[in-house]
Amino acid sequence: MSKADYRQLAARASHRHGVFSRADARELQIPDSTLSDGVARGWFNQAGPRVYTIAGSPATPQQEMSVAVASMPALAAVSHQTAAEIWRLTRRGIRKMEIQTTRWDRVARPGVTVHESLDLMAGDVVLVDGIPVTSAVRTVVDLGASNKWIVEGALEQGIRRGVFTLSEVEAFVTRVGRKGRRGVGVIRPLIEVRKKWDTATESALEDAFRQLVDASGLPEPVSQYVVRDSCDAFVCRADFAYPEKRLLIELDSEAHHLDRVTFRRDRSKQNSIIVLGWTILRYTWWDLQDQPYRVAAELRAALAP
Repeated sequence: MSKADYRQLAARASHRHGVFSRADARELQIPDSTLSDGVARGWFNQAGPRVYTIAGSPATPQQEMSVAVASMPALAAVSHQTAAEIWRLTRRGIRKMEIQTTRWDRVARPGVTVHESLDLMAGDVVLVDGIPVTSAVRTVVDLGASNKWIVEGALEQGIRRGVFTLSEVEAFVTRVGRKGRRGVGVIRPLIEVRKKWDTATESALEDAFRQLVDASGLPEPVSQYVVRDSCDAFVCRADFAYPEKRLLIELDSEAHHLDRVTFRRDRSKQNSIIVLGWTILRYTWWDLQDQPYRVAAELRAALAP
């Protein structure tokens, strides 16, 4: 192997945590026999089927991911819960490496779970720190094959962090949502609930809360209750209150509570209320629609003698 060949491969690998594939070598018109010579000389290490690392390059988790992807015989990317951690959609830690590919050679790769998917396209793969990773939208849909609560949390995290929009997730589900496609059955109802939450007005939230209170047999609260301090200065206006219990209810809509200024103001207001001896319970459209029994139970406990 010539030093020129080595430099070409090392340059290619420098952007991939010291990893290159046999396909990279062929693209540079370097024959397989030259790769074998490089391994024999100790310049490269064969890390798996069709994949090599530059000798002396750091053995990091990122390199392991690059090796796993490069060893696949077709389009591939880090996926599922591993990708969710990379996109910061979940915070469970990378417990195992998951790879998605359009064609798997059925060669065992210790520590790697391989998912074969015929609907994986080049546009679904994004380079993150030099590692091919499924897009955030595809990742949250693929997570549907796991626990519902993980998917729900990842969907919320992605929307709040701005890595995708609800309409982008819905469009992707429409694209891949054939019968039997894993993940779609879990995320579809979550999208529908989130759409209702997104479009819920303050008045719609208040109506839903009143209906819940009435259906649960709870006492009727005072609406639009004004809280004042000991000097009769205005502190806040709460959506609902039970003054005799010093209990306030705030209903948080998506439209009015996600920007940074409102977020900070809400926390400051809440601190002032607590200092004055009030208790505050906060509910979203999701709470009222998806978990009404929990909301009713919390209200009943707060109102107990």
